[in-house]
Amino acid sequence: MDSPTSAMTQDKTVAEVMTTDLVTLKLNDTLRLADDLMNLAKLRHFPVLDDAKVVGLVNQADLLLASMRSLARHPRDTLRHALGTVSVRDVMRPATTVSAETTIQIAARLMVEKGIDSLLVLDGDKLAGLVSRTDLLRELARR
Repeated sequence: MDSPTSAMTQDKTVAEVMTTDLVTLKLNDTLRLADDLMNLAKLRHFPVLDDAKVVGLVNQADLLLASMRSLARHPRDTLRHALGTVSVRDVMRPATTVSAETTIQIAARLMVEKGIDSLLVLDGDKLAGLVSRTDLLRELARR
């Protein structure tokens, strides 16, 4: 039997739980910049833009994997130097996007099915926010 709380949670949209204060990367930015931003701002997901168009996503796991590959190719370089030789375009993955009206239940199902940790939220073709597993778990914990 569904409780009123679970019904409210099912009707809640990603717009109500998403992060809107985003730090984005450009295609030609380096992984050194991504690493610096990740460490300084304590962020794990970066939308990648080409002008204002969403073209991909780089997350903490992508950066770790790219770091290991870069060091393997350049074993005598420091990590910072090696990361400075790799552009975001070389490691980004296609972004999975949803609209702001998508329910958090559908967003959670999509993340599980695709094995991903975040979704970019679009308003038309403009980036409006990002919803992560943490955002969804935080909402569930409030119930």
